Amino acid sequence: MPYLMKIMSIFGTRPEIIRLSRIFSLLDTNFNHVMVNTSQNYTYELNSVFFDELEIRKPDYDLKVKTGKYGLEVSDIITKSEDILLKEKPDILLILGDTNSGLAAIPAAHHRIKIAHLEAGMRSYDFRMPEEKNRVIIDHLSSLLLPYTTYSRENLIRENIHPSKIYVVGNPIIDVIDYFAHKIESSDIMEKMKLEPDGYFLVTAHRSENVDSAETLEKIFLSLQAIGKRFKKRVIYPIHPRTLSKIKKRKIPSNIELIKPLGFFEFSKLEKNSFCLITDSGTVPEEALYFKKPCVTIRESTERPEYIEEGSNILAGLNPKNVETAVKVITSHENNREWNKSLGDGTTALRVANILSGKIDRLQY
Repeated sequence: MPYLMKIMSIFGTRPEIIRLSRIFSLLDTNFNHVMVNTSQNYTYELNSVFFDELEIRKPDYDLKVKTGKYGLEVSDIITKSEDILLKEKPDILLILGDTNSGLAAIPAAHHRIKIAHLEAGMRSYDFRMPEEKNRVIIDHLSSLLLPYTTYSRENLIRENIHPSKIYVVGNPIIDVIDYFAHKIESSDIMEKMKLEPDGYFLVTAHRSENVDSAETLEKIFLSLQAIGKRFKKRVIYPIHPRTLSKIKKRKIPSNIELIKPLGFFEFSKLEKNSFCLITDSGTVPEEALYFKKPCVTIRESTERPEYIEEGSNILAGLNPKNVETAVKVITSHENNREWNKSLGDGTTALRVANILSGKIDRLQY
């Protein structure tokens, strides 16, 4: 029987699971694929639901990492992933993004296991963000860097990462949306919530630098209250457990509708039909560009300037007046931007599988 390269994937959050879903399929078909879920996002709505929806098999390992305190979570990820790495001895470890789950790269590098980093090279140059620290560490430990865009590739080269280690592959979210387009369209979430196309704002806000501070969280709710009233639109806010834990004693403005986190099909349907997206997510602006929907980012910095340059996103900061102005400007003109320059051609999964199947002994540890 011919030898099959052993590839281990480690992940643990909603964006990782979604964006890796079509890549998982190719890894299972063509490699000896060991799948490890850290369960960094541990609720059903932010983890298990996507295995059910996106046709992903059960992971080989569930680390059930301890969450709550930063040090406890990171040490648990490193310790438990090291045990699995030593047991399985993969040829290469595949990581997507910049979450704490990606810090499995640290024990992998220590044990000279090659690392492929998908979503490499993104930089906000804002070290208040835990993700910024993570992505720099993972990039500089990786043997193979797979950025989405040439912009990210240039960031890596500026940091003296050799170009021979870098391959631009596009954004895997397009593969996923295209593959499940019929299921997104058939979602009945609009009818369930009695929503009309362009009749609502869709909101996500969960980043630690935003919701862990009472002051910044207050600004977010003031912004949402103001834009809902000014534009006479409903404000739909699927709330992340991190944010929910911070607002238990806070009075929520009456025009903001807090709902549980949604599955991929439901959320995508709401994105596609929204008036405008308000977010502190890195991934929502990608999806907004694809769906040709205006998007306002409520953060002080971004690692995705491509979408601002493309004209589909405004980086508004957190001042409520700035957010209101940003919404007014970006919704005042038709959003008909081309997405393929910044998002790729929808064949990222195949491209990643091709690259991983190459001669990996050419890669340095």
